[in-house]
Amino acid sequence: HHGNIATNPILDAEAAAVTTGIFKNRWRTLMSVDDLVASVVGAVDELGALDNTYFFFTSDHGFTLGEFNMLMDKRHPYEFDTRVHLLARGPGIPAGSVWSEPATQVDLYATFVELAGLTPPSTVDGRSLVPLLVRSDDAAAAWRTSVFFEYYYVSYNDKCVANCTQGAACDHCAEYPLADASCTDLPDNAVCWTPQCNQRCYRTEDDRNNYIALRSLGGAHGNSMYAEFQTGDLANAPIEFDAVDFHEHYDMDADRWQMNNTYTELSDAAKTSLSSELRRWYTCAGATCP
Repeated sequence: HHGNIATNPILDAEAAAVTTGIFKNRWRTLMSVDDLVASVVGAVDELGALDNTYFFFTSDHGFTLGEFNMLMDKRHPYEFDTRVHLLARGPGIPAGSVWSEPATQVDLYATFVELAGLTPPSTVDGRSLVPLLVRSDDAAAAWRTSVFFEYYYVSYNDKCVANCTQGAACDHCAEYPLADASCTDLPDNAVCWTPQCNQRCYRTEDDRNNYIALRSLGGAHGNSMYAEFQTGDLANAPIEFDAVDFHEHYDMDADRWQMNNTYTELSDAAKTSLSSELRRWYTCAGATCP
């Protein structure tokens, strides 16, 4: 794998305890999300507007919790960061229906505009998901087979789990329930991570983590993920992916956890085809995008 992922240390017992605690607390937080969803749907029902209201439930990103020895974060082109749920209900959407065509949040604006009875401007990236939501066979057959990801390095970001100072001994640290906690055992303000801790650190990214990536779910590239990386800092100089210094490719049918980078095993023709398709996405805008 690229960059710091190849050199991160194995998660130790303290790191595993932090990751486990964060995972549990994130699940606990979802109970309040469930309450919020129920309140919104209930309010719409009380207004008698369920039959002409569309509900969408999604997220802006996935999340890393221990994968590839990164303690936590969300900055990479891998499945655990890029795949999110999309649940929808409303007039014309068949109950219990499922579709597998690839989409991203970029498509939501065009979707909402069409549901409002308007036409999205040609300058807008993304395509309306309405034909997929109402299960138009023609739309599914003509839909894209890949989606595009792009990311630029932000900062050297270390998550640390040892030499920690927390609780009453640290005025600026998390003190649940009076402040947000960077600890997982909340009642005791115990099992903590950065910024309370500054030893045994796991780096989320360094300046090698700039990438453009293509996630394919069919078509010429099959079920795969392909990414090109270039070292640099966008704050100091443009990054145009004209000096790519690392490639990753994963066969998602054979390697769903993206453990084995198969780029060097590809033929020259396959490498050229993947890079050409990726560059088409990288340079497109508005209606010129797939």
